[in-house]
Amino acid sequence: MSADRIAQCVIDRYRKLPKRGKPTSKTGGAGRVKEEWTVLAGFVLETTPQSTDEESESEFTCVALGTGLKCLNSKQLSEFGDCVHDSHAEIIARRALLVYMMNQLQSEVTESIFEQSQQESKRKFRDNLRLHLYSSQCPCGDASIESLQSDNDANEAKRRRIDPSEAIRGHQGFSTLGSLRLKPGRGDSIPTLSMSCSDKIARWNVLGVQGSLLSTAIEPLYISSIVIGDLYNHSSIDRALNQRVCKIDIWTCKEYRVNRCCVLPTGVSFERSQTVLRDELHKEIITADAALYWYQGAKDSVALVGGRRQGTKSRRGECQADKLLSEICKRALFQKYCAINGHTVGSTTYRKAKDAAEEYQRAKAQLLASTEFASWVRCPPQYEAFTL
Repeated sequence: MSADRIAQCVIDRYRKLPKRGKPTSKTGGAGRVKEEWTVLAGFVLETTPQSTDEESESEFTCVALGTGLKCLNSKQLSEFGDCVHDSHAEIIARRALLVYMMNQLQSEVTESIFEQSQQESKRKFRDNLRLHLYSSQCPCGDASIESLQSDNDANEAKRRRIDPSEAIRGHQGFSTLGSLRLKPGRGDSIPTLSMSCSDKIARWNVLGVQGSLLSTAIEPLYISSIVIGDLYNHSSIDRALNQRVCKIDIWTCKEYRVNRCCVLPTGVSFERSQTVLRDELHKEIITADAALYWYQGAKDSVALVGGRRQGTKSRRGECQADKLLSEICKRALFQKYCAINGHTVGSTTYRKAKDAAEEYQRAKAQLLASTEFASWVRCPPQYEAFTL
């Protein structure tokens, strides 16, 4: 089954990475051992056979992956673009995918994933390639809200007043399905400005995974399928990722379309998942503090803590030195973008560069004008006004 092959492909790649940034065993008071758990996500390229031989099979290659469960709150954000605000696994993996794609555009590789588009200034994904997303656990937000619900949670949620015009915080309002949600779930924590993974993946189904910067260089790239491990509920995931966007009208944006990704389960287990450690091995568990990312061509995986490279320090009000940046933060991605497009350093801001992708911004405006996405929480302008 292709879903199991996709999952195994990502897990096998993860197992080959060094220990830095991976979950470990923690010994606490009285010698009690707790096991860290995390979520693993990865993007897999499927190369379909070009021959008509019936015995030919597709080849699957993991090109980017990430782990993580954390997210910075609204008081921890950086105005310099030097830290990653959202360190959930799916988002980390997608940012690693951006680095991989930018490297493909910059280098003269023999087997590039891109080929010339009909638009002279752009390239497109090769016709014999498909992109798949694997996640060891159902994405946070609308896709998983029913799976996480318990009677007590439901009763508590009913006592809270939910404003239908605003994005819901985490696990509030269990009975409100199809809504946009913010991370994290705890009601006593400082709010974040990061939308749930369900919301972001649904957005990718309209705008593509390449984002605004890369949309100036390549045609929109959509995922063919999403493979889910724990907390799998087909109807909930399909509603969150596909049904919410199926009626959105973006016909005025010729390059863009409403994509419907195939939703698939897998029986392949990830050894550091909550389900394996707690429910199968009956271990006492805690969430992992670190996240990590890797992409094909990287010298090694990189661990992140608090949105920055593990072991690096930062002073409030100061930008980290370039040599300390993680490759997946906004600042580093902007540097790569400028190198690809020949922009002079300091000639424009990160926000203006994103706005210059006019077709992408038109499609985005139509998406966020829809009833389903009208309460999307936008990143405040001061966090995207930086220059290099």
